[in-house]
Amino acid sequence: MDDEPDPRIEGRASRRATKTRQRLLDAALYIFNTKGIEGCAIEDITESADVGKGTFYRHFMDKLDILRTLLDLAADDLILRMPPTDAPALSFEDRITQLFNAHATLLAERADLFLVFLQGQTMVATRSSSIPGLQPPFARYITALESRLKPVLPDPADVAGARQLAVAIGAIICGNITVGMSILSSKHDVINNLDLARQSLLVGTSQRLRCTV
Repeated sequence: MDDEPDPRIEGRASRRATKTRQRLLDAALYIFNTKGIEGCAIEDITESADVGKGTFYRHFMDKLDILRTLLDLAADDLILRMPPTDAPALSFEDRITQLFNAHATLLAERADLFLVFLQGQTMVATRSSSIPGLQPPFARYITALESRLKPVLPDPADVAGARQLAVAIGAIICGNITVGMSILSSKHDVINNLDLARQSLLVGTSQRLRCTV
Protein backbone atom coordinates (compact mmCIF):
# COMPACT_ATOMS: atom_id res chain seq x y z
CA MET A 1 0.00 0.00 0.00
CA ASP A 2 1.08 3.58 -0.73
CA ASP A 3 0.82 4.68 2.91
CA GLU A 4 3.15 1.97 4.19
CA PRO A 5 6.57 3.28 5.31
CA ASP A 6 9.49 2.57 3.02
CA PRO A 7 12.01 0.50 5.06
CA ARG A 8 14.86 1.92 2.97
CA ILE A 9 13.94 5.47 3.97
CA GLU A 10 13.52 4.44 7.61
CA GLY A 11 16.91 2.73 7.49
CA ARG A 12 18.64 5.82 6.12
CA ALA A 13 16.96 8.02 8.73
CA SER A 14 18.04 5.66 11.49
CA ARG A 15 21.63 5.64 10.26
CA ARG A 16 21.66 9.44 10.05
CA ALA A 17 20.32 9.70 13.59
CA THR A 18 22.96 7.26 14.85
CA LYS A 19 25.73 9.23 13.14
CA THR A 20 24.42 12.52 14.53
CA ARG A 21 24.22 11.10 18.03
CA GLN A 22 27.79 9.83 17.76
CA ARG A 23 28.95 13.21 16.45
CA LEU A 24 27.40 14.87 19.51
CA LEU A 25 29.08 12.37 21.83
CA ASP A 26 32.45 12.93 20.16
CA ALA A 27 32.00 16.69 20.40
CA ALA A 28 31.02 16.51 24.07
CA LEU A 29 34.03 14.31 24.80
CA TYR A 30 36.32 16.86 23.16
CA ILE A 31 34.73 19.87 24.84
CA PHE A 32 34.63 18.26 28.29
CA ASN A 33 38.35 17.54 28.00
CA THR A 34 39.32 20.97 26.71
CA LYS A 35 37.03 23.25 28.73
CA GLY A 36 36.10 20.94 31.58
CA ILE A 37 32.61 19.62 32.26
CA GLU A 38 31.68 22.58 34.44
CA GLY A 39 33.10 25.10 32.00
CA CYS A 40 31.24 24.11 28.86
CA ALA A 41 27.73 24.85 27.62
CA ILE A 42 25.46 22.96 25.26
CA GLU A 43 26.23 25.60 22.64
CA ASP A 44 29.90 24.58 22.78
CA ILE A 45 28.94 20.99 22.05
CA THR A 46 26.55 21.80 19.21
CA GLU A 47 29.03 24.21 17.61
CA SER A 48 31.77 21.57 17.75
CA ALA A 49 29.39 18.96 16.30
CA ASP A 50 28.09 21.47 13.71
CA VAL A 51 24.45 20.86 14.58
CA GLY A 52 21.66 23.02 15.99
CA LYS A 53 20.44 22.98 19.57
CA GLY A 54 17.18 21.43 18.42
CA THR A 55 19.14 18.45 17.09
CA PHE A 56 20.93 18.15 20.43
CA TYR A 57 17.63 18.00 22.33
CA ARG A 58 16.31 15.29 20.02
CA HIS A 59 19.08 13.04 21.33
CA PHE A 60 19.80 14.25 24.88
CA MET A 61 17.80 16.03 27.58
CA ASP A 62 20.63 18.30 28.76
CA LYS A 63 24.37 18.45 29.40
CA LEU A 64 24.18 15.99 32.29
CA ASP A 65 22.34 13.50 30.09
CA ILE A 66 25.13 13.42 27.51
CA LEU A 67 27.67 13.27 30.36
CA ARG A 68 25.86 10.27 31.87
CA THR A 69 26.03 8.55 28.48
CA LEU A 70 29.78 9.11 28.25
CA LEU A 71 30.31 7.89 31.82
CA ASP A 72 28.37 4.72 31.02
CA LEU A 73 30.51 4.19 27.92
CA ALA A 74 33.71 4.71 29.93
CA ALA A 75 32.62 2.35 32.71
CA ASP A 76 31.56 -0.30 30.18
CA ASP A 77 34.87 -0.03 28.33
CA LEU A 78 36.87 -0.26 31.54
CA ILE A 79 34.91 -3.24 32.85
CA LEU A 80 35.34 -5.07 29.53
CA ARG A 81 39.11 -4.69 29.88
CA MET A 82 39.07 -6.38 33.28
CA PRO A 83 39.51 -10.17 33.44
CA PRO A 84 36.16 -12.00 33.07
CA THR A 85 34.37 -12.80 36.30
CA ASP A 86 34.56 -16.52 35.46
CA ALA A 87 38.29 -16.44 34.70
CA PRO A 88 40.36 -18.91 36.78
CA ALA A 89 41.36 -17.39 40.10
CA LEU A 90 45.03 -16.46 39.99
CA SER A 91 47.19 -15.18 42.81
CA PHE A 92 46.31 -11.90 44.44
CA GLU A 93 49.36 -10.32 42.80
CA ASP A 94 48.35 -11.47 39.32
CA ARG A 95 44.77 -10.29 39.72
CA ILE A 96 45.86 -6.85 40.95
CA THR A 97 48.23 -6.59 37.99
CA GLN A 98 45.40 -7.48 35.61
CA LEU A 99 43.18 -4.79 37.11
CA PHE A 100 45.89 -2.14 36.96
CA ASN A 101 46.66 -3.15 33.37
CA ALA A 102 43.00 -2.74 32.43
CA HIS A 103 43.13 0.88 33.56
CA ALA A 104 46.52 1.50 31.95
CA THR A 105 45.28 0.10 28.63
CA LEU A 106 42.20 2.32 28.64
CA LEU A 107 44.38 5.32 29.45
CA ALA A 108 46.77 4.46 26.61
CA GLU A 109 44.03 3.80 24.04
CA ARG A 110 41.16 6.07 25.11
CA ALA A 111 42.60 8.76 27.35
CA ASP A 112 39.81 11.14 26.30
CA LEU A 113 37.13 8.78 27.60
CA PHE A 114 39.06 7.94 30.76
CA LEU A 115 39.65 11.61 31.61
CA VAL A 116 35.93 12.36 31.39
CA PHE A 117 35.36 9.35 33.67
CA LEU A 118 37.79 10.88 36.19
CA GLN A 119 36.10 14.29 35.95
CA GLY A 120 32.74 12.68 36.59
CA GLN A 121 34.16 10.77 39.53
CA THR A 122 35.32 14.03 41.10
CA MET A 123 31.91 15.58 40.58
CA VAL A 124 30.22 12.63 42.27
CA ALA A 125 32.66 12.77 45.19
CA THR A 126 32.22 16.49 45.78
CA ARG A 127 28.71 17.34 44.57
CA SER A 128 26.67 14.14 44.48
CA SER A 129 23.66 15.73 46.19
CA SER A 130 23.43 18.57 43.66
CA ILE A 131 23.98 16.47 40.52
CA PRO A 132 21.93 13.29 40.97
CA GLY A 133 22.09 10.46 38.47
CA LEU A 134 25.85 10.30 37.94
CA GLN A 135 26.52 7.61 40.56
CA PRO A 136 25.41 4.42 38.70
CA PRO A 137 28.44 4.09 36.36
CA PHE A 138 30.82 4.38 39.31
CA ALA A 139 28.79 1.94 41.40
CA ARG A 140 28.98 -0.58 38.55
CA TYR A 141 32.73 0.03 38.29
CA ILE A 142 33.32 -0.68 42.00
CA THR A 143 31.07 -3.75 41.85
CA ALA A 144 33.09 -5.03 38.89
CA LEU A 145 36.34 -4.58 40.81
CA GLU A 146 34.83 -6.33 43.81
CA SER A 147 33.69 -9.33 41.75
CA ARG A 148 37.19 -9.75 40.31
CA LEU A 149 38.85 -9.55 43.73
CA LYS A 150 36.67 -12.00 45.68
CA PRO A 151 38.12 -15.22 44.15
CA VAL A 152 41.70 -14.30 45.14
CA LEU A 153 41.00 -13.23 48.72
CA PRO A 154 41.73 -15.62 51.62
CA ASP A 155 38.03 -15.58 52.46
CA PRO A 156 35.88 -15.04 49.31
CA ALA A 157 32.84 -14.79 51.58
CA ASP A 158 34.22 -11.60 53.14
CA VAL A 159 31.93 -9.28 51.22
CA ALA A 160 32.79 -6.23 53.30
CA GLY A 161 36.52 -6.81 52.88
CA ALA A 162 36.20 -7.24 49.13
CA ARG A 163 34.15 -4.06 48.87
CA GLN A 164 36.61 -2.04 50.92
CA LEU A 165 39.53 -3.31 48.85
CA ALA A 166 37.69 -2.52 45.60
CA VAL A 167 37.04 1.05 46.75
CA ALA A 168 40.67 1.42 47.83
CA ILE A 169 42.02 0.10 44.53
CA GLY A 170 39.72 2.32 42.51
CA ALA A 171 40.80 5.34 44.56
CA ILE A 172 44.50 4.49 44.23
CA ILE A 173 44.36 3.95 40.47
CA CYS A 174 42.10 6.87 39.58
CA GLY A 175 43.81 9.19 42.07
CA ASN A 176 47.24 8.41 40.66
CA ILE A 177 46.06 8.97 37.09
CA THR A 178 44.34 12.25 37.98
CA VAL A 179 47.42 13.62 39.72
CA GLY A 180 49.78 12.14 37.15
CA MET A 181 48.00 13.71 34.18
CA SER A 182 48.31 17.13 35.80
CA ILE A 183 52.04 17.01 36.59
CA LEU A 184 53.71 14.42 34.35
CA SER A 185 54.78 15.03 30.78
CA SER A 186 53.20 12.06 29.01
CA LYS A 187 50.76 9.18 29.28
CA HIS A 188 53.77 6.86 29.29
CA ASP A 189 55.05 8.56 32.46
CA VAL A 190 51.61 8.29 34.06
CA ILE A 191 51.42 4.57 33.26
CA ASN A 192 54.90 4.02 34.73
CA ASN A 193 53.82 5.89 37.84
CA LEU A 194 50.72 3.72 38.00
CA ASP A 195 52.92 0.62 38.06
CA LEU A 196 54.78 2.04 41.06
CA ALA A 197 51.42 2.49 42.77
CA ARG A 198 50.59 -1.14 41.99
CA GLN A 199 53.84 -2.33 43.56
CA SER A 200 53.22 -0.21 46.66
CA LEU A 201 49.71 -1.60 47.00
CA LEU A 202 50.98 -5.16 46.78
CA VAL A 203 53.67 -4.56 49.40
CA GLY A 204 51.15 -2.91 51.69
CA THR A 205 48.52 -5.64 51.47
CA SER A 206 50.45 -8.86 50.84
CA GLN A 207 51.28 -9.54 54.48
CA ARG A 208 47.73 -8.89 55.67
CA LEU A 209 46.30 -11.15 53.00
CA ARG A 210 49.09 -13.71 53.39
CA CYS A 211 50.00 -13.50 49.74
CA THR A 212 53.43 -13.97 48.23
CA VAL A 213 54.62 -10.90 46.32
